Amino acid sequence: MDIENECSTLTKFSDENIICSVSKLDVQIAIELEEPWDSIPIKSIHYPNSLQMLLPQLTKNKIEFGINYFAKSEYSIQDHTKIFIFKKNQNEFDPYIKLEISLPNEELIHLGSYIINYLSGNNETFDKWKQTDRQNKNEIFICIHGKRDLCCGKYGLNIYNEFFSKIEKNKLNFRVWKSTHIGGHRYAPTFYEAPAMRWYGLFHANDVQTYLNRNLNEFKVSNNYRGMSGISNKYALLTENELFKSYSWEWLKATDKKYEIISLGDQELTEVHFYFRLNSNSNLIKKVFKIEFLRIIEGKSSCNSTDTKSVKQYSVTELSL
Repeated sequence: MDIENECSTLTKFSDENIICSVSKLDVQIAIELEEPWDSIPIKSIHYPNSLQMLLPQLTKNKIEFGINYFAKSEYSIQDHTKIFIFKKNQNEFDPYIKLEISLPNEELIHLGSYIINYLSGNNETFDKWKQTDRQNKNEIFICIHGKRDLCCGKYGLNIYNEFFSKIEKNKLNFRVWKSTHIGGHRYAPTFYEAPAMRWYGLFHANDVQTYLNRNLNEFKVSNNYRGMSGISNKYALLTENELFKSYSWEWLKATDKKYEIISLGDQELTEVHFYFRLNSNSNLIKKVFKIEFLRIIEGKSSCNSTDTKSVKQYSVTELSL
């Protein structure tokens, strides 16, 4: 395929802002699955029959979930399957609650009921299989799923190699995983970081160093951030994006974050009043943003499809107080 016709290249050179392209999730589940992967992971040759009922069980219980599969690695344990469960916190700006388990393969048939039990508040469900030695690690799942979309295979693998090299060389507090489809082929390379549950796309290899080295606070949030799964309101996502731009990684240290959505009597015009402290000892800061609907952009949905994707675009302006 010519580079000019790649879905992510077309998006990159369009006027589309990719913020708000993230799903709102109660839980994100990541499951180890040996490669190769089919375009639909459950059809892969190594997909366990004992997991076939997992998706129907979760859907039946009306759980807002995302699921991705990741490749085996040096962390794999024979006859066990590594599983991450990232559960939404009560505060929508807080990182999700991270659970890492190594489940014996004979227990996989019960995974759906175990997850439902865990999400219902029974926190001891996975205690016997819980892995706690890397609890403070940040996990990065990068879509390299070329069988699903050509851009993901091409650009995802490149960015994975860049992350892996820098993490290993500098012994950083991250692990990076090769992942199946996580949504948004047209934003490749895409990844999410957990437990923060922040999603990124159209990510450039030159930004990997500043992304990982957060002490320098030099990471530039441009059109490479898709939003945070915990934030339930699209206007809050739009304004949180602006604050992330302004403060870079210092924004993650901000506390007491809250917002008000103010309707201005016009469906095309909204104000967001955002309150926060830059740290627990600072004064409360108030920022006001005006959000206005601009237009709808039509873009190619994926490399292998003739379908298009309609995306609403907004302008966000900070107002003087």
